[in-house]
Amino acid sequence: MKKLLPYLVIFSVCLTMMPMTTQSQAVGGWEFEFVEEDEYIYNIANSDDTKIVVEFEITNSYLVEIEIEITVEGPFNGELLGEDPLIISVGAGTTKTDDFKIGNIDLFQINSPGGSEDEFRALATLKSIGGIDVSMANDWKDDTGTAKMPRIYDLRIGDTTQNLEFNPDIETSFSMEITNHGNLDDQIGNAEVSDDCSLMTVKIGEDSELTKIMKPQIASTSGSATIKIDIEISAAHPSRNCDVDLRISSGGSGEGDAIVWTEASFRITVKEGEAPSPKNDDEDDAGTGPINEPIVTEQNLPSPGFPIIFASLFLALIVYRRE
Repeated sequence: MKKLLPYLVIFSVCLTMMPMTTQSQAVGGWEFEFVEEDEYIYNIANSDDTKIVVEFEITNSYLVEIEIEITVEGPFNGELLGEDPLIISVGAGTTKTDDFKIGNIDLFQINSPGGSEDEFRALATLKSIGGIDVSMANDWKDDTGTAKMPRIYDLRIGDTTQNLEFNPDIETSFSMEITNHGNLDDQIGNAEVSDDCSLMTVKIGEDSELTKIMKPQIASTSGSATIKIDIEISAAHPSRNCDVDLRISSGGSGEGDAIVWTEASFRITVKEGEAPSPKNDDEDDAGTGPINEPIVTEQNLPSPGFPIIFASLFLALIVYRRE
């Protein structure tokens, strides 16, 4: 009998714990989680409405209604939109699906370039059971997700500061500045130039900075690239205005339908028999005159040499003596 005594004590304890366990399970509980799987990426839209929508579920296994308070630590310094904190009521023995929105996300952040990811967290705290405040129990659950910054490709063509008035029969060039207004490093992919004058030829200069990596303008070390445009105007070109179109693509945006192009147009004036107007100091002071004169690399206009001048004077002297 003495040998059986320890086993009887253990059996008695087990019988005592069984009603307690059954009672605890009968009281109920609750769960909170995002609807999407853990590996799901919440992509932030490249638009003025920079927000993500996070869907979640709350399961209530209590026999009465519960109230849950939700707070959010947003990605990329984003904020919970609408009611903050968010209060959700879930009926007895039901599962409720709802969502919250995280917005006010700056797409141009120095430390978060396009394509970078940041984790966010939602904290759900049980506030009441059947109308009774239980917030002192500090019963909480959480879930996390990952948001991704969009890649923004935005190369811009600056305005030329040079005087674009030329005579016929000339070869020259001028420069256009390209800047990166996206949210990650970029470079010029393709460059195309065309004009609407048949007696003028334009092309991209070989010394253009087509492979230069440009930091975005949000960076303190932002840079720019230069495109040189070479022009050749025929001697037979009449006086008229010629429209030139420059088209460049973002080298980082890919190929095919995904490639991002930027276009700009400017006007070249050809004045037959007229030289371009010289700089005026007053105009420069007022900010209305050209900043840089174009560099003439070759000019094909004939000029009289010294032997021709001497021969002309000699013939004029003979004619004068005969008279």
